[in-house]
Amino acid sequence: MTNKLLLSTLIASSFLMVSQANAADGTGTAKFNLVAPITVTSIADMELGDVSILADGICSVDTAGATTGANCVAGGTTPAAGSFTIAAANGTVNLSVSAPDTSVTGVTFTPKLDAATTTVALNTANVKVAGDVAVVAATAATGAQTLNYTLSVVY
Repeated sequence: MTNKLLLSTLIASSFLMVSQANAADGTGTAKFNLVAPITVTSIADMELGDVSILADGICSVDTAGATTGANCVAGGTTPAAGSFTIAAANGTVNLSVSAPDTSVTGVTFTPKLDAATTTVALNTANVKVAGDVAVVAATAATGAQTLNYTLSVVY
């Protein structure tokens, strides 16, 4: 019985040694790009000036600060696009703005970009954001209004 146990142990050991003799290692490569953190700073608020609620319609401001649309009224605060400074590593970054905001009754605000990317040079870029205010006259109320939007920047 002892001989059988020793023989079984010897056979099992030789299987382990055989499997270890056939082992191999492989080397993989991990690649990555270290980048500087991105910061986005608002430097000027978007301003659409006076917007009429007399009838349903739209007032838009473009990235140059010009307004168009049946509901834009001359006078009031000077229109301007929203303006941001981006600090990031040099190269192309992807841009997006938040979805339309309907938090003011009777108004839908939609921020817009001229392009989905911009180039960062000398670790900085400036981006302008345009927008549309769509008015539903039956439910909109007069008064100063403020809506928020978000500019997202991704490498």
